[in-house]
Amino acid sequence: MAYFTGYYELFVDEKGRVILPKKLKEQTGSDLVLTQGLDGCVYILTPEEWLVLQSKISQLPMSKGLTISHFFNTYKTDVTADKQGRVQIPIPLRRLASIEGNVMIIGNGNRIEIWNPDRFNAMMQKMDTAGIMATMDEVDF
Repeated sequence: MAYFTGYYELFVDEKGRVILPKKLKEQTGSDLVLTQGLDGCVYILTPEEWLVLQSKISQLPMSKGLTISHFFNTYKTDVTADKQGRVQIPIPLRRLASIEGNVMIIGNGNRIEIWNPDRFNAMMQKMDTAGIMATMDEVDF
């Protein structure tokens, strides 16, 4: 399984395409899954990681899993990166994430995230260092 890291400032063209950074593209292959992400971004997953997510969701009780399933499956789109490494972001996902023009692509563990720069910066400003430290204590880091 790939483990994605890094921060990249890129541009979505008028057709809704973004070029995946070479470092990330080398880890993904051409077939990808795009879906709505948390905090107002778009997730890019490998097909294998998508199946892992679906397996975990299916193990939840219906009372919890149904909403999560709707969240991720409603806007799920299979895409294939072209020879230049461009990925087409569907209009509904672009609207949900306010993606146009400049974007930020973040490698975040098992997924890649596409962000509107203003949303990403606002999310980063809300980070609670004390809360992160407390959670890191829980995992004995």
